[in-house]
Amino acid sequence: MSAPHRPTDEMLASFAAGQLDEGLAVVVAAHVEMDYESWRRVQELQAVQGALLDAIEPVSMDAGPSYARLVEPDMPGVDTASPRGEPGLPGVLRPYALGPWRPIGIRIALRRIEVPGAEARVFMLRAGPGIALPHHKHSGLEWTTILSGAYEHEYGRYAAGDFDEADSDHDHTPRVDPIEGCTCIVAMTGNVLFQGWLGRLLQPLVRL
Repeated sequence: MSAPHRPTDEMLASFAAGQLDEGLAVVVAAHVEMDYESWRRVQELQAVQGALLDAIEPVSMDAGPSYARLVEPDMPGVDTASPRGEPGLPGVLRPYALGPWRPIGIRIALRRIEVPGAEARVFMLRAGPGIALPHHKHSGLEWTTILSGAYEHEYGRYAAGDFDEADSDHDHTPRVDPIEGCTCIVAMTGNVLFQGWLGRLLQPLVRL
């Protein structure tokens, strides 16, 4: 079993302070809701930030009410009602409108999540067992939390609750678990840049 993959302390501190783009924050919150260590770390960071705010002149935070709910995620392991009564959906999605699942390839489907005002595009991605996604890189950020199942690529194996971060310095070829498949929530800035001749053929057909 691989070690858990978590956001950095700097990322969690920005999340707790309301300084992330809300689309990116949704994906971090989904991870925090599933991972006790990250949830505990966010509580610690919020306590430190609260003490600092008591000692200095307050600075207004641009985050809206939906972001304010994100930074108070449910404690991992506590049973709460799923948004819209759908099993497997993170509680952090309660404030947001979800589109239908739409196929974007063989045994691959995408479901868009509307996060008003966010720079990052947010969506859920579901891939069947054994699927190998094309080799690709990114022109911006790609933050992912695994909701169920697993995948692996050049940087490790990522299972339910894990957080995966990629940027323009990363290129990878995700391979989905051959038994469990994988469902994840993704926030992305910039574009996916498929590599190789097959990727170039697919590029005009895939819009994430």
